[in-house]
Amino acid sequence: MQTTARVKNPLPAPTTCPYDGGPVEIVNNSAIYGREYGEWPWAFLCRSYRAYVGPAIPLGTLADEPTRDARKRAKAAFNPIWQSGAMTRTDAYIWLARQLGIENHEECHIGWFDVATCDRVVAVTHQYM
Repeated sequence: MQTTARVKNPLPAPTTCPYDGGPVEIVNNSAIYGREYGEWPWAFLCRSYRAYVGPAIPLGTLADEPTRDARKRAKAAFNPIWQSGAMTRTDAYIWLARQLGIENHEECHIGWFDVATCDRVVAVTHQYM
């Protein structure tokens, strides 16, 4: 199955940085990581803020370092709920969406969250565990 067929909620490619309103460029991911990664080595980058997202179909929003770190913490807290088998992945996202007040669980993506929402994910997940 092609990647594009599996993505249910693709985001539009970013053109403006949400942090400073500056331009977003398509760059080879070596500009971010120091070397090229993957079959599709492209990413969207705001150079002034070092905010980036990839790949060809953005699965999250442009994120600066604090936002990327917060998303990693949120995933580390949340993923064990469904990885442990306590819930299916879909049921875990339905639960998380309810906890966060997101009406449609298909719009509940950690890759879309800001730092404050990621902090809420960690808090509600720790209450669950």
